[in-house]
Amino acid sequence: MFKLPQRNPVRNKSDGLPMPSNTLIELAIERVIAGGAGLARLAQPDGRVVFVEGGLPGSRVSARVTKEEKNCLHAVVERVTRPSPFAAEPFCPHFGVCGGCAWQHASYGAQLGFKREILREQLKRLGGRQPGSGRQPGSGRQPGSGLEADVAETLASPYERFYRNKMEFAFGQGPSGETRLGLRERFHPDQVLEIETCFLMPHPVADILKATRRQANALQLPPYFAPTGAGVWRHLVLRRSEAAGQTPGRWLAEFIVGPAAPVKRLRPLGEALMREFGWLAGVTLGIRRSRPDVAIAQERAWSVGEDALEERVCGLCLRVSVDAFFQTNTRAAETLYTEVARLAGLTGGETVWDLYCGVGGLSLCLAREARHVTGFEISAAAVADAALNAKLNGLSSKCSFVAGDVRKRLGGGAPDAPDLIVLDPPRAGLHPDVIQALLRMAAPRMAPRLIYVSCNPATLARDLGRLGTRYRVGRVTPVDLFPHTPHVEAVAELIRR
Repeated sequence: MFKLPQRNPVRNKSDGLPMPSNTLIELAIERVIAGGAGLARLAQPDGRVVFVEGGLPGSRVSARVTKEEKNCLHAVVERVTRPSPFAAEPFCPHFGVCGGCAWQHASYGAQLGFKREILREQLKRLGGRQPGSGRQPGSGRQPGSGLEADVAETLASPYERFYRNKMEFAFGQGPSGETRLGLRERFHPDQVLEIETCFLMPHPVADILKATRRQANALQLPPYFAPTGAGVWRHLVLRRSEAAGQTPGRWLAEFIVGPAAPVKRLRPLGEALMREFGWLAGVTLGIRRSRPDVAIAQERAWSVGEDALEERVCGLCLRVSVDAFFQTNTRAAETLYTEVARLAGLTGGETVWDLYCGVGGLSLCLAREARHVTGFEISAAAVADAALNAKLNGLSSKCSFVAGDVRKRLGGGAPDAPDLIVLDPPRAGLHPDVIQALLRMAAPRMAPRLIYVSCNPATLARDLGRLGTRYRVGRVTPVDLFPHTPHVEAVAELIRR
């Protein structure tokens, strides 16, 4: 399945002795876990847990050991000896090598069930009682049996394929020294796979990748090499919108390069791409000086054409800049926003805070039914987009947006806390200072409810546990914004005790 060389399987070791890498073991997959791997166990008396990449519940597999830790093993499926009842035929020729879609071999209905169980397990395992009750000796964890939350059925994405409005592609060096452009390999993330097709974005994405590879190689500039900071090419970020009802829509391209890039020499590349692809509305060159491999520019060198697109979500018109945060699945974002609005149950008299508001999409959805919404966002560019979006939708009188770190904004106290606070933090979750500020605001007649939108079940569970001294958790609803991957968003309602 994953293009590893096949060998004759060996019997499970049952004496707990070291098990070398590349050992083949026969396993029955019990369930999937956070991150998408299958969970199995070695035969007794060993009984160690094995995390199996590519393993589906109900299947029996021959798996190759890739790593051994003190209490567990890591392995990858080599051969399926008994198929899972949840199995499906992968539809992408790059499946198993490309790192983009890890669950194409499972039916979509099964994926929705897996995500619900992953969320439920993370809440139960990590959402224990928190501050003020001490720690269990030697465990580093708070006492308590975890969070037994009511987890609803997963809300499906309206589209299972071609659902992304934004993708980040990586540059790398090929075996002959050529510049590659594509997606990172699943089991060798230091290698770039030159994909010929992709089912996450519509067909034109392959055309622009091919043209960019050709022109990048013609310029004879090397890819960026993080260990030394040398080289040029880092990422190509593509963003699209179908707001105007056009096919293939309008697109933006952003090149992210290292600090040694000859920025003036690269401008003709953007102009050439604009001439070749009429649907490409703009090309931007951004520079990233930091070495971590993140597709976020730290400064802009130049732009050709437009640097923003128009999106339509829940009847709203939104301006989204090339480097702004916006949900990458537009139609599923509508499902997410609708669920938040349902939980909010606004009647027209409430004041709302939207923390980590981005370009203001959710703020504007709520503003139509609230007295006033204040959005907080660290990115000044996103706040500018949010203010413009409020004006475009005739909601300026009902919305205001504040630029700055939420942690610092809440740190000084909040005598005028709102009726409802909506939280949509990054994957790292809430900073402890934000947690403490929210707990301080949970006084009588202040912040009676919170709605937490999460893209990481582990940090959601942790934060719900920390907020549990003042808030009880109502229903938690998983929402699928990323079909064929183990990523899951969730919306949780918290009600003041």
